[in-house]
Amino acid sequence: MTSLLEIPRTVESQASGFRFRLEGLLSGLFGFFDRHGILVLGGFLLIYPFLLKGLGQLTFLAEDHDLMGVAYALSRFRAFIPSTPLMIQIIIYAFFGIAFNVLLGYTGMLSLGHAAFFGVGGYTVGLMHYWFKPGTPVPAWITNVFVHFPLEISLLSSVVVSALVALGVGKLASQKRGVYFAMLTLALSQVFYYAAQTFDGITGGTDGRGGLVNMRLGSIDLRVGIMDAEVTYYFVFLIAAVSTAIIWQILRSPFGHTLRAVRENERRARNCGFDTNRIRLFAFVISGVFSGLAGALAIIYGESISIENVHFSTSGQIVIISLFGGAGVFLGPAVGSFIYWYLRQLMSTEFVKYLSVFQYWEMWVGGIFILIVLFLPQGILGSIWQWTVNYRARHQMSEYRRKMAAAIRRSRKEAGDAHS
Repeated sequence: MTSLLEIPRTVESQASGFRFRLEGLLSGLFGFFDRHGILVLGGFLLIYPFLLKGLGQLTFLAEDHDLMGVAYALSRFRAFIPSTPLMIQIIIYAFFGIAFNVLLGYTGMLSLGHAAFFGVGGYTVGLMHYWFKPGTPVPAWITNVFVHFPLEISLLSSVVVSALVALGVGKLASQKRGVYFAMLTLALSQVFYYAAQTFDGITGGTDGRGGLVNMRLGSIDLRVGIMDAEVTYYFVFLIAAVSTAIIWQILRSPFGHTLRAVRENERRARNCGFDTNRIRLFAFVISGVFSGLAGALAIIYGESISIENVHFSTSGQIVIISLFGGAGVFLGPAVGSFIYWYLRQLMSTEFVKYLSVFQYWEMWVGGIFILIVLFLPQGILGSIWQWTVNYRARHQMSEYRRKMAAAIRRSRKEAGDAHS
């Protein structure tokens, strides 16, 4: 019969076992997303517009059947769901953050000038669509070729130009370390910002260029742009998904492991025979190329050129986005992009209806960023990943101790049997 003194121990043991099983379930879930998170996220984004459309149809169906309470609840729920244009913005900056994370998270290089590549890629696409048309000083044979395959040519051009710019900036900056590298990238990015301001006859200066025409995939005759959000969503999603898969394969390759070696201990990597300056330069160029492609997608979606894309504030945004989600985790910037843009939209459109102070969304997002840096220094996804690793280590240690204790009991029993 169980004594009263043993009851609290039994309850405590049951609670401990339940907590252990719950932690095991969460660890398994996080482990699954760690291994297959890209596929899960890609599948969700693939069907997202259909889910959004289905929610709207469900609301109309409730109204048609005079279920006004249900319709009101669904409409209020719909107000907190990101719209298709917002999801396009989230995907573009998630892709930009993943490209930036090649430097910050995997190579340990903090660049404060990645707006230069984001802006250069965007300006390449935007200016080609603005100038390569009849009635401009551009030669007719160029415009005649461009009009047949406009987006194909401009996207490829943005990749080439971004690669050349990243190579030039990387040659100057990648041999520096620490704060000197960060400040040099910031200074060089400002050169591009003031160049966009100075040559306003070409770039449009601070006003940018609007009314970009011929945003069309000539090979399949598909119109892309802000006027057709669903088509643009899948166009942006396809480019970002393929590019993200390429980055994923690069980081899983031996070169990706070399980047981690440089991040953890550059001197040791150099002593092992690696040319760390060349490796840092390659990482810089890879990051710059995909950042430029993200900037091109932003211009295609908005059908206008904004000088803000090449401003320092864009570099600050992508640093915050990466640290929000976790710079050391591949999908960390994707989580950070969702949090940043979703909170911005939610505060400026929904929360401001109840408290006017939410119109200053920058203050609230900045406060949340400070809390994450203080209490979750590895970012949201990075902290979850670290908790999963620690749990697995504790679980393996407890299994090892259990097996050792069983082996000791068995050996003692065998020794007792031998003596008897």
